[in-house]
Amino acid sequence: MKIINKLLYEFYSPLKSESQRIFFIDFLRFSAIILMIIYHTGYDLNFFKLAPINLRAPFWYYLPRVIVPLFLFSSGISLNYKAKRGSISHNFTLLRFRIFKIGFYALLISISTYFLFPKNWIYFGTLHCISSCSLIACLFYGLSWQPLMTGILIQLNYFLNIIPFSDPMDSIQIKSIDYISLYPWAGVFLIGMGLSSFLIKSLSAYKCPHKLRLISYISQKSLPIYLLHQIIIFGILFGVSKLV
Repeated sequence: MKIINKLLYEFYSPLKSESQRIFFIDFLRFSAIILMIIYHTGYDLNFFKLAPINLRAPFWYYLPRVIVPLFLFSSGISLNYKAKRGSISHNFTLLRFRIFKIGFYALLISISTYFLFPKNWIYFGTLHCISSCSLIACLFYGLSWQPLMTGILIQLNYFLNIIPFSDPMDSIQIKSIDYISLYPWAGVFLIGMGLSSFLIKSLSAYKCPHKLRLISYISQKSLPIYLLHQIIIFGILFGVSKLV
């Protein structure tokens, strides 16, 4: 209950100073959130057999493959953006807090899905990947082109298979409902880190228009929305399925 109360507090807390927010980052994260809600609504409609949705159709197949890089790319940008606004000791404190905070919620998701869906529980999903990428980011703290080149090399190796690499988690005989491997997705995160200075310098002048302030608000609330939206959608459709 305390966790739910904290999430609700984060959701209803006021928007942070807009002068420090970059609309480009907010828009990327907002897009990922909206697409995620659309995907999970379709997934749950299919799960409860309320709509004949083919999750292997091109739209539904590629949708999560757009959502994940949007989350990871924007996370890489925002992490480096925050790192340039404080002292080294302060930034490492924030980084540790970020890693443990996201890691804690990732663990919570693993535990809850293990009891709800024991055959398809989430052992390494989106939050697990973001938390792990934030840990990797410690190696690239204060650097610019190094994370960019590392991320590009990871992506090139993945698509061209120059150095064969097998995911060690492939040996786990569990078909998780949300599995996001570090390879190659950490490469997207690092590319975001590497491009952050250029993007922020180029786009920082573009502030969120007042009419689109909702985008910044939803973006800032991405973590509580991520954690609560599926509970709400699943609960509503479960009730509808019982009525039907």
